[in-house]
Amino acid sequence: MRLLVLHGPNLNLLGVRDGMSGEKLSDLDAALEARAKELELKLKVVQSNHEGVLLDTLAAEREEVDGILINPAGLFGSYALKDGLEAVGLPAIEVLLRPPARESVVGEACVLQVHGTQGGFEPYLQALETFASGVFTTEQAGPKKSLGRKKDEPARKGGPVALVKSSNSPAQSLARAVEAGGTTKTLGRKSVPEKEEAEEARPGKTLGRGSKSLTLASDLLTRALVRQKISDRLAGKLTPAELAAWARTQYQAVQRGAPAESGHRELLEESLQSLTLSTLPASKLSDEQLVDLLTRLDEG
Repeated sequence: MRLLVLHGPNLNLLGVRDGMSGEKLSDLDAALEARAKELELKLKVVQSNHEGVLLDTLAAEREEVDGILINPAGLFGSYALKDGLEAVGLPAIEVLLRPPARESVVGEACVLQVHGTQGGFEPYLQALETFASGVFTTEQAGPKKSLGRKKDEPARKGGPVALVKSSNSPAQSLARAVEAGGTTKTLGRKSVPEKEEAEEARPGKTLGRGSKSLTLASDLLTRALVRQKISDRLAGKLTPAELAAWARTQYQAVQRGAPAESGHRELLEESLQSLTLSTLPASKLSDEQLVDLLTRLDEG
């Protein structure tokens, strides 16, 4: 996977303040390259103090990369960068070493925002791991390598990070990052014919809770099916990784037009997105959060 890393204004002076030295931009880039090599990612890194250079780089590299990691720094309020990211249509993660003073406009065009809280390069490294997890790529034929932190790998130095959902709905954000098939990128949720949206259940297996039952087609995504998978995870029948992999496959299928329970498509997409990201350190779901999700699906 090839990623474009954009550093915004004044990051060339990272670590230099009042004559004192700290971790510099060269240290950050070295850490990124080292982690990218472990994750089998290739990076193109560009730093500029000029908004136009960042926009030109976005346009020039749009066909050469699969995703974007951007730290707009002082340009977090740039509508030009927001428009540029949306026009390119690639999955993007906004990274800030510290939370911005105001809400980030650039982050509105990103799938996720990862903000540091106590310094260090952890937000950048977390963003690399998110891309390497494969959550933004379509399922490929054949075996897929498992990427990410090794089970016995110690935690890195640096403060915690805050993962922030984009101001767009989660389903709309991740939808921009999923290919509709082939090589064509999509900027939004793929339109689904009304007959699929309203498709009635065909004879198949029965799912449900208590005395309520629903006869479903084997390929129809329903709240009952998602609830069952979450319940299996809570009961230990599924591992967190297995649940996340299932959710990712289902999400991609729905984005390509697979039928979903009528009237609940957006809720199902948002739930699948949360489950897909649930094994990543910054967005891990606790058992309590899984129970809350069960309740939402039951009430939705």
